Amino acid sequence: AESEVKYVPNEELKIVNEQLINDFQDRCASTKCRDGETCILNKDGDAECACVAQCEDPKDERLMVCTKANHTYTSDCEFYQMQCWCRRNDERCTRQEAVSDSIDYFGRCQNLGICTAFELEVFPKRMTTWLGEILDALFVRKDLDAKYEVLVNEARKMKLSNTEKWWRNAVLWEFCELDRTHDNSVNNEEIARFVRSLKVLEHCIQPFLNHCDTDNDNKISSEEWGTCLGLEKGNYTPAYF
Repeated sequence: AESEVKYVPNEELKIVNEQLINDFQDRCASTKCRDGETCILNKDGDAECACVAQCEDPKDERLMVCTKANHTYTSDCEFYQMQCWCRRNDERCTRQEAVSDSIDYFGRCQNLGICTAFELEVFPKRMTTWLGEILDALFVRKDLDAKYEVLVNEARKMKLSNTEKWWRNAVLWEFCELDRTHDNSVNNEEIARFVRSLKVLEHCIQPFLNHCDTDNDNKISSEEWGTCLGLEKGNYTPAYF
């Protein structure tokens, strides 16, 4: 009987907690917060956005971010948190210019060097080979979406038969990964996300992508992507599934 007395209140508390969590989730479901913000319930029980209270220290320099203003933050969370504080004139804001700043690349700010004309010329070949190897490595590690496996198998056969452009499927796969809106083009936001992860390793990536946008409409179509990476006309169709 004694154990039952202890158990029932705990079970009731669990039910109450679940109700509170469900209520919180329901109220926040329609509240869209910006990066660096999180949904909370105010004293009136209404959902509103507040600056992230605390960012986890990643303890890895590769997860640091360098902004366009050449300022290093420990993580992207820390940068977006600073933006939030400064937008709200919070006393914790130490860089008001953060509001108009943006992430340039992952890693500590450093001199990345200038992409020479020769480096830009040979860049497509390096990139296509790299994409081919990345696609295969993801497949081996079982980190690749199953819907893309047919592309890997086909690419492996092409490579074994010494097909010149065995990396073709990897080029199309990467375009699909970048084009999250599936509108057959990669917009500025999607391009920026790609550049951030590669810029420290490949300082030619931004000039290369700028070169791909031949009609200067601030986005890269599948035709521009295919042409830029050496695919024959007629092989530009991305492998959407």
